[in-house]
Amino acid sequence: MDDFSRPRPNRLDETPPEARSRARVLRRLKVLGAGRWHAPLGRRAGARVLVVCGQAGAGKSTVAANLAIALAGLRSRVVLVDLDLTGPVQHRIFGIASPVAGLHTLLEDEVDTMEQALTPTPVRNLFLVTSDTARPPVRPTADRQLRLLRQIFDLDADVVIADVSADVSLDDGESLVDLLGPSALRLVVAAPQLRSIRAAYNLLRGQVAHSIEHATGGTPEGVAMAAALGRSSAPPMHELMARLQEHAPPNAVAAVMQALEAFGGRLIGNCARRTDEADLLHATARLVADYLGVATPVLGILEQNDQLAATAALGRPLLLGTGIDRNVRLFHSMAEQLLVEGNDSESLASDPDRGTPLRGLGGKGDESEPSGSASNEKAGGTVPPLPAPLTSYMRRYPRYPVDWHARYVSAQGRDFDVRVFDISQSGASIEAIPGFDLGGAGRLTFTQIKGQPTIEVTVKNGARPMGRVGVHFESSLDVCKKLTEIARQAREDQPPPA
Repeated sequence: MDDFSRPRPNRLDETPPEARSRARVLRRLKVLGAGRWHAPLGRRAGARVLVVCGQAGAGKSTVAANLAIALAGLRSRVVLVDLDLTGPVQHRIFGIASPVAGLHTLLEDEVDTMEQALTPTPVRNLFLVTSDTARPPVRPTADRQLRLLRQIFDLDADVVIADVSADVSLDDGESLVDLLGPSALRLVVAAPQLRSIRAAYNLLRGQVAHSIEHATGGTPEGVAMAAALGRSSAPPMHELMARLQEHAPPNAVAAVMQALEAFGGRLIGNCARRTDEADLLHATARLVADYLGVATPVLGILEQNDQLAATAALGRPLLLGTGIDRNVRLFHSMAEQLLVEGNDSESLASDPDRGTPLRGLGGKGDESEPSGSASNEKAGGTVPPLPAPLTSYMRRYPRYPVDWHARYVSAQGRDFDVRVFDISQSGASIEAIPGFDLGGAGRLTFTQIKGQPTIEVTVKNGARPMGRVGVHFESSLDVCKKLTEIARQAREDQPPPA
């Protein structure tokens, strides 16, 4: 009896301190080795706002829904807000027959907070805010629009995804992104078709112009800069900046440069069928960098997929179906990139009062499948052309997606394990631990390829997100051709998506 009544010693206290330290390190390594991002413990610092936009027909609502599911699967509390009062589609995508009339109840003062207007979804940690299609469309006043905006930023969530109506004008400022843009990351969805790419470029151009005006406080220099940017014959951004430096005071120049550096945007391609179609999106990112002066790297390029295209009709998003294909893996990869970027940066929600009144809450719902005839045209007008031929920004060699392990050794002797995620005859894109300095040159050994070929490389674009960088091949062309052929053959041997 005495043995049972005697206090049991704390087993942890019996463990030597150095052993406990090793145990903590091993547990930490086990978590890091899981390969999935998890939300940090503790109080939420604020919601990360993602604005999904694009031309009608590009599939933005489908992309928004599946990204929301992938983010919720990473233990984040996600709220998906369908900001279309006349043609909401998110409830149909999730197969929800009777959603809570969230936007209407907020705008008509039937509820006090957006938390009371949430519709649960079949996905754990994912909630929906939408409007009631049975009610007549509401054109909210400026005060109620600002109140709605504050509700979005005050949501108890890790991530808020705003699905913005596509039926807005490109040049009159009637876009919700104008309001959410200063503190949100824009995810612009585009199909690999010229009309869709034009719409994406012009949407970004309008947002950059708005950001410049906002940063300069509406000064004459900022207004003139934004107006010049809006012309179809606008020169590249470096020429505009040179003119600004000649005629504007230093504080105005600094404000414009800060606005361009702080601009947050990513491109997402949808319905790509071939490698050259996927490269159209990368060419668009390079065109945007030259003519708009902002970095909008490609977050991912989704392939043509019948199930993805018919999401709204099926009432079941791709990520809730059975089976795993390349698009499913890509949605999960994009979600992890977005969360890691958000966790490492300070781009959380800021004061909504800095913006202008909400606009663009009306419009047609988004179609699930891109169409060559879909457009964002105004009556009597067309989408403005690109400032330069897109072909001049295309890669010389086709680039093939891969998932290879490699070993990188810098010229200074530092070595890292890296992941190669696409390759061409002239170079590759690799992913290392974010923040690691790879140096300017080194050697890349493809450890998974027979013979483990090694190529001398020069590091390019070292400041890209998620530890991703481009490398240019400097070695024998025969070795580069061999690697490209292996990647091409592996791509063709994989079954196409359904």
